[in-house]
Amino acid sequence: MTIACPTLDQRHAIANARASANLSVPLAWAALTLTGADALTFLQGQLSCDMKLVTAEQASLGCLLNLKGRIEANVVVVSIDGGYALLMPQAQIAAVKARLAKYGAFSKVSIAQGTQEIVGLMGAEALPKALAETSYATLIEADARYVRLPGLTRALKISEAAALAVNADASALAAWQAEAVASGEVTIDQALVDQWQPQELDYHSLNGVSYQKGCYMGQEIVARLYFRGQLKTGLCWLRAPWSEAVDASLDWPIMADDKAVGRVIALAWPDEQQLWLLASVRLVAENLQWHLPNGNVVALTRHDFIRQA
Repeated sequence: MTIACPTLDQRHAIANARASANLSVPLAWAALTLTGADALTFLQGQLSCDMKLVTAEQASLGCLLNLKGRIEANVVVVSIDGGYALLMPQAQIAAVKARLAKYGAFSKVSIAQGTQEIVGLMGAEALPKALAETSYATLIEADARYVRLPGLTRALKISEAAALAVNADASALAAWQAEAVASGEVTIDQALVDQWQPQELDYHSLNGVSYQKGCYMGQEIVARLYFRGQLKTGLCWLRAPWSEAVDASLDWPIMADDKAVGRVIALAWPDEQQLWLLASVRLVAENLQWHLPNGNVVALTRHDFIRQA
């Protein structure tokens, strides 16, 4: 899939948005609520994360897997009164609701789509001062709920639509996407469904996978990969010099020594001079390159994700 490169003026606007201390970004996200006496035990058998670690102060990354241990959907699980809210892209709601309803038919659990508005907050002044500085920490303040995301100053804000004021321009959303790449946050869209195991997307580093909690769909495959140490690829943040207005494609492989060693999962232009890639690359590969269709070869450099300790 080819992604159109923003113009230089647009990339300048993206850089300015990234530098903002107080940015609110509209996200096409929604929530499913699961309430009832069996909500905890039911989700413990469905999601990859340990639901017992989800509290009023701590949310969790999690995912639904297929029988082959590949991700069907990813969610952020938040504790609410009487149960849990699963936050996810709006496009995932119907499929996730159908799957949970199928397996929850014999459990005391009610599943409904929430009515809350979800926006992204970015910048030192955008997040509440009381929000703990750990990934997926949560806080309720002034009739809104906040969930800190990976990255130094990023969070989700969940509240009623009437209470929110957001920046709806394209540069704000592009800035958000760039920071998601830098923090190693992979959101599963339709193109990525059933393509990746959670360890390949570094979910284990964000406590989105539990190896001790017991059975859930796909758990056997995930555990075998972990305990046998068979993971050969890893998620990485790559930077490329990109001063020209040239489109880029998710289909171009990451190369090393003229061999394909990785796949691009997401990309973003953070400013006028760079292109950032989120890619799954062989752990032992060095001297990474991107071979463009016009014959140019672009050197790629690895960088550590920007995450909380």
